[in-house]
Amino acid sequence: MKYSIPFVPSSGGFQWVADSVWKVEHAFERAHVEGQTQENTAQRIFFILALIACMFAVLMIFAVKAALFSGVDGVSGAPVSPGARSELVDRNGALLAADGENFILYVDPTDMMASDRPLVKRALIQLLPDVSLETIDKALRGDGRARVTGWLKPSDRARILNYGLPGLIFEPVRVRTYPLGITGASYIGATERGGKGVAGAERALNDDIDLSIAAHGGVPVELAMDLRVQGALENELRAAAVDQQAQAAIGIVTNVRTGEILGMASWPEYDPNRAGSFSENEKKNRAAAAVYEMGSIFKVISVAIGLETGTASINSVFDARAPFKIGSRKISDYHAENRVMTLEDVFIHSSNIGVSQLAESVGIDTMTKFYDNLGLFRAADTELYESARPIIAKKWTASTLASTSFGHAMSISPLAYAQAFGAVANGGYLRPLTVRKHQPGQVLDGARVFSANTSRQMLDLMRINGIRGTGTRANAPGLRVGGKTGSAERVVDGRYLRSSLFSSYVAVFPTDGAIEDDRYMVLIMVDDPKGSKASSGLRTGGFVAAPVAGRVIDRIAPFVGVARKEDKFTQAEWDKAPVVAETQSGAQSVPATLAMPVSGGQ
Repeated sequence: MKYSIPFVPSSGGFQWVADSVWKVEHAFERAHVEGQTQENTAQRIFFILALIACMFAVLMIFAVKAALFSGVDGVSGAPVSPGARSELVDRNGALLAADGENFILYVDPTDMMASDRPLVKRALIQLLPDVSLETIDKALRGDGRARVTGWLKPSDRARILNYGLPGLIFEPVRVRTYPLGITGASYIGATERGGKGVAGAERALNDDIDLSIAAHGGVPVELAMDLRVQGALENELRAAAVDQQAQAAIGIVTNVRTGEILGMASWPEYDPNRAGSFSENEKKNRAAAAVYEMGSIFKVISVAIGLETGTASINSVFDARAPFKIGSRKISDYHAENRVMTLEDVFIHSSNIGVSQLAESVGIDTMTKFYDNLGLFRAADTELYESARPIIAKKWTASTLASTSFGHAMSISPLAYAQAFGAVANGGYLRPLTVRKHQPGQVLDGARVFSANTSRQMLDLMRINGIRGTGTRANAPGLRVGGKTGSAERVVDGRYLRSSLFSSYVAVFPTDGAIEDDRYMVLIMVDDPKGSKASSGLRTGGFVAAPVAGRVIDRIAPFVGVARKEDKFTQAEWDKAPVVAETQSGAQSVPATLAMPVSGGQ
């Protein structure tokens, strides 16, 4: 009797199973022919089923091993190539950066007829205008494959393929793509071609991005950025920089409670998809990697230190009837009031004389200790690798201390200032700035530098300055904006140039509400504005930077959840409104009322 064996694939483990089944069948047949007694047919079936079960067990082991260790993307099933990176998205899931595929074009003249070469040459000249004629000629005259150009987009490859040219070879290469181009470029950063992050969040979160692709098959990494905030910030900053014919401009938006950087912009701008086409100056993230003398926005910190130490109160007075003398040096005010001023007056009139006297009263040791506690003697506490260290005095003197009190003699990065300002505005805690998105309710620990009382008084001072002082042009209707202007003379070749300013405005909104509520800082800095019709020909922070901050706030308020409401006071009432100082127990004292309105100032 002949027995047929069912078809089984003839390779590897399947062949072994087939052979085993055949041997079992043959053994039973031989036993039958030899007259040996067999128990029954069930025994035969048992052996065959056992073999099949073993086969499936082996297959299962290999399947599990492949799923866990083969380097396959667990989400899409696609291989995870070496160097692959997870997507970057903003806090709302909008795509900011992703891996893509480009192509390198090679020509192999041995794969075409001699008569084809002139046709291929003419076509490549037309299709690749950026490639030199010499490169194309050399490739077509060679005796093997030669590279013509690299990093062609898929659309470029498709366009060339449509011509049906012989001898062309396209080799795929993985690239990092930035679908929004210049938008958020300084914040997002960039990578090496097919490699690690080299700047911005790409470098700062490099480990997060690599771990995500390895452990989760590419779950997007969320940034603290809000793309809507980023877009509004860049749009307004760019317009101002162009209008003012500025050398550079910087913008930062943070949540002062959490330390999240919602927006960060640096002008000039660049497109990370074409990074090689831009200069290092254009690619520099000035918010993190550059240091500046801050000018009068630094008075926010100086006045807060005075209040915190008890050296001054809202009722304190300072004699600004004449320049303040330190040895042979005289410190004057930009718009001299020539009168005795309260601390509120010193702040809203931006008096260098008054704040220098305040710093002298606090003293070098205490003032510099606060600077250190506010992180001003180190690079900003942030994940950004390019965060720059400050330039500070090697020896602190009374003259140096006076200069730093109004924003000179110490150069810090805008991010370092933003971090210190956060401690003034958030209830007193120095928290690191972060490009990572926080989960709802998440707040990083921070060292307390100021009391809640000092923070509350500073918010009130900044609000009144936004209504009656040098920051009125930043007042966005219904959003309770406060802030401080700054106009520092730029240092060129070691000398201060009065003809060249670094104009700035720091804003906070809303200034009302519980001290622990979400609150937002907007910092605008314009380097060397020339003055324009929009700023009435003026170059100071109140006319150049403050209006930009106001427009940014007006646009982003709905995105960060700040509702408009009527201001607590009418304009006439604000003219007489005191800054309310809350005691530690919550009781309120009423200090002296503010003086007459100002016109101009720093």
